Amino acid sequence: MALVLLLREAALQAGPLLVAYAIDRGVPAFRTGDHGPVLAVATGYLLCAALSGVLQYGFIRGAARINQAALLDLRGRIFRHAQVLSVDFHERYTSGRLISRSTTDVESLRELLSEGLQELIGVVLSFLSISLVLLWLDWGIGAVAIASFLPLYLLIRLYQARAGRVYAERSTAIAGVIVKFAETMNGIRPVRAFRREKTNDTEFALLNHRHERSNGDALLEMARYVVGSRLVANTAIAAMCLWGAYRVAADTLELGVLAAAVLYMRRLYDPIDRLGMFLNSYESAAASLTKIAGLLAQEPGVPEAKTPKELPHRGETPGREITFDNVRFAYRTGGEVLPASTSPSPQARRSPS
Repeated sequence: MALVLLLREAALQAGPLLVAYAIDRGVPAFRTGDHGPVLAVATGYLLCAALSGVLQYGFIRGAARINQAALLDLRGRIFRHAQVLSVDFHERYTSGRLISRSTTDVESLRELLSEGLQELIGVVLSFLSISLVLLWLDWGIGAVAIASFLPLYLLIRLYQARAGRVYAERSTAIAGVIVKFAETMNGIRPVRAFRREKTNDTEFALLNHRHERSNGDALLEMARYVVGSRLVANTAIAAMCLWGAYRVAADTLELGVLAAAVLYMRRLYDPIDRLGMFLNSYESAAASLTKIAGLLAQEPGVPEAKTPKELPHRGETPGREITFDNVRFAYRTGGEVLPASTSPSPQARRSPS
């Protein structure tokens, strides 16, 4: 998979270099009647575009298989783990929350694995490759391009700090909606018997409004990031165009190099918006993963014995008794139903096997 990404990046980033060669070498040769360089550049550009598309398809297909296998295993783990947890846990952790863990939260992880990581890897590879190419083309232009990433880095850090809180709230809000809906539908008979429809409708409306507000906050944070990143990107590109045009006029920079630099800067900043989508997926998945990890960290109240002993068959050991000594039982929401007896009678605490 790594080799596929590297080859795709090389094919993708070869385009501006071909454009620079066409402007500085191909066009002058074409004016003298030599059509070979221009035709070679056009052919190379088409081949690079086709190759990058094929490699992108191969990467997406391979990554999808790996991601789906991981998510399939995670859903199975959640289901198996929930079955072995004690009844006391299920009284506290409602079925709606379990449904939310295995559907909404796992879906957040799917978005991160299938879309977010691809964007992150693409942005990192683009930044490294384009920075090296710009430094190779012209040290001054390369230095300006790298320096322009400092305000973008500060913007990303600010977005992460604000979005983490927002997405944690959104994950909790959608879980509340699912829990209320599942509990109401599972208990529809008592709801209808005790005329709880209006009360449930009011409670569900509050939870739904909370979910709507958290989604709005998430979109607002994303909008702030996109506007800020585009402002930085457009300012940096405009400044490079002005400075590059001055150097071209002073005959210290070739026109083809300036055109390639502008194209590279455009390609460098275009993924920044998509990086926001990765941060969006990351914050949502981080909140979901915290909840899933909390569920999987729960231990059964009565764990299975590591070396269980098989009980004897009925009638094999006549006279064997089971003793209940200092046994107590209580519901979590009420008092003790079976208080422990300090001096239980043999009849009360013994039972033949």
